[in-house]
Amino acid sequence: MRTLLVISLALLLGACSTTPSELDALDKVLRAYEHSMRWSRLELAGQYYKEPPVFSERDKQRLKDIKITSYRVLDLTASKTEAVQRVELRYFNTNNVVEKELIDIQKWAYDKEAEHWQLTSEFPEFQ
Repeated sequence: MRTLLVISLALLLGACSTTPSELDALDKVLRAYEHSMRWSRLELAGQYYKEPPVFSERDKQRLKDIKITSYRVLDLTASKTEAVQRVELRYFNTNNVVEKELIDIQKWAYDKEAEHWQLTSEFPEFQ
C-alpha cells in the first residue's frame, strides 16, 4: 500500500514540476509524522506544525492517555508547494478503552526558505 502511495505521489508530483528533493522531503516528513502518531508520541508530532500547538499540563496528561491503534492514509493530493492528506485515525483513551475514529485532514505547505514541509492545519481533536 505504501509503495503504491509513493509511486502515485511521484507521478502526481512529477506532473507538477516538483523537484525530487521536494518529493523526498514530503515523503520523509509524512513518514516521520505518521511514525510519531502511530507510536502515540502526540506531543512530538506537534513539531511538524508551522505554528506548534501549545499544550497545557492538563492537555499533556490527556494526550498521554491517547493510544493510536490505526493510522490509515485515505488519499493524498500534492502540488509544488502544498499537499493535503486525509488520514483515518483510530484511537482509544486508556481511561475508558473505547475505540474511536476521526478523519484528520492534514494541510502541508512547503517553506522554500527553510526547505521543508510544515503542517498548517489544526492538531487532531481527540475526544
